[in-house]
Amino acid sequence: MLKSIPIPGIYNILTNLNFLSGRITILYFALLYSITATSQQPHSTVNVPASQSPAPTDTTQKKEVEIISSDLLKFQEVDGKKITKLVGNVELKQGAVLMWCDSANLDKETNSVDAWGRVHINQDTVNAYSRYLKYDANKKFAKLQGDAKLSDSKMILYTEELFYDTKEKVSYYLDKGRVLKDSTVIVSKKGYYYSKFSDAYFQGDVKITDPNYTLTSDTLKYNVNTKISTFYGNTIIINKGSRILCNNGWYDSKADVSSFGKNTVVVNPPQRLLADSLYYERFRGFGKAIGLFQWVDSSMETEIFGHYGEYFDVQQYIMATQKPLLIYKMDKDSLFLNADTLKSMTTSETDTVRNFFAYHKVRMYMKDMQGVSDSMYYSFKDSIFRMYYKPVMWNEEVQMSGDTLYLYTKNKKADKFSIYKSGFIISPAGTKYFDQIKGINIFGHFQDNELRKMDVIGNAESLYFGKDDKNKYLGSNRATSTNIGIYFKDKKIDRIVFLKKPDAVFTPIKMMVPDQFKLKDFNWQIDRKPKSRKEFDPN
Repeated sequence: MLKSIPIPGIYNILTNLNFLSGRITILYFALLYSITATSQQPHSTVNVPASQSPAPTDTTQKKEVEIISSDLLKFQEVDGKKITKLVGNVELKQGAVLMWCDSANLDKETNSVDAWGRVHINQDTVNAYSRYLKYDANKKFAKLQGDAKLSDSKMILYTEELFYDTKEKVSYYLDKGRVLKDSTVIVSKKGYYYSKFSDAYFQGDVKITDPNYTLTSDTLKYNVNTKISTFYGNTIIINKGSRILCNNGWYDSKADVSSFGKNTVVVNPPQRLLADSLYYERFRGFGKAIGLFQWVDSSMETEIFGHYGEYFDVQQYIMATQKPLLIYKMDKDSLFLNADTLKSMTTSETDTVRNFFAYHKVRMYMKDMQGVSDSMYYSFKDSIFRMYYKPVMWNEEVQMSGDTLYLYTKNKKADKFSIYKSGFIISPAGTKYFDQIKGINIFGHFQDNELRKMDVIGNAESLYFGKDDKNKYLGSNRATSTNIGIYFKDKKIDRIVFLKKPDAVFTPIKMMVPDQFKLKDFNWQIDRKPKSRKEFDPN
């Protein structure tokens, strides 16, 4: 702060008569300004939105600027105006606003000040500095130029040209500025600071640099007390290992909590998340997506959709509900899977092997294979789809069911399957009949995603309808054996091999009664079979 010399002590400290004469004259003008101030008319100012430049208006009380001290006082006439020129250790005052500078011109008619050199304005906790000042005392509006700086107990603002409304305590810049708050730095083309509310607004090429993150945006509101940033327009946030792109949202750096609006993209290679609304607590690694979202893992060629999701950094846990959908790219096709709830996680914090879980009303679709079950589990460690509680799978027209069904994949192709307990195979034979095979356990093998062979192990039964040379059904061949081998051709049962001599009965079609057309526990569930990918649209 520049040194000032108070008027009441002039006679005690000055001995130079010329200097004393100047001080007496200053005192006279100070008293005159004080007397004439009571005759001025009231005026007011209004707050202006951050999107506009504040336009100062008349205040409610016009107070003339008081001269507190100066080393030299001169009277001049410039362009027909009578100017009081002050040089050296100048101190001025208007109400609670104090001003210091090296030199100044005071215009009594316009009640304005032009000041140069080490300019300093003080108002309560607000301090502003520059090399040049233009101050309109009627409007209580200051324009500071040249290495301008404004600070209070909460932040420091730097710019080349600064505007300051001393009545409303609003400051702004229109051509690049920088704000410092602790270890956080904010730069922008335009900036507005409302000291009363500790709110700062920034526009154009906004960038926040913080030890924990960097943020760039079109428009930003920042509260220096709460350290909450609210951003609008194209925004990019970069922190350790991830990048966030969004159109709007807010970030609370004190609580380490953030929220993002529509068209939000979170990139954490090899994973990417797109969401309509995203909430994230970085301090505990928890996030949730509300509205339609898409999670992608490019390393596994897997996507998860849903209308509500939760995420934990620990084990990279993700849960999707409300029409969730999983898409897994296979060899020449993609697997579509939905359920009431989908979950995915790694086996541990340090492991990268990912597992998937699906609960209740599981439905799966590929071009050559479809399936349903109550629940399912899949691990990238062994590439096995495990389906539980009344699972059913279709390979073209062949239906396979049992208590538990495992589908093994290899090189992203169906390789084999296992059905444990109550295995049942049904294959349509024409429009009226079904070839059927059942047993305790059934094991099948695929070639190019097409079922080629099955082995029925334990209490095997078969019901097979034979044809003559004219493709006319002759009757059914019903057999039981310990084990049965079935071979498929053109996606239908081609032949059946009994590993031990079976108990077999052939019944002509005309002699068959209704109970002989089906094995016990026959259940053709074609209505449950997913028909197309359109049924899996997450929208």
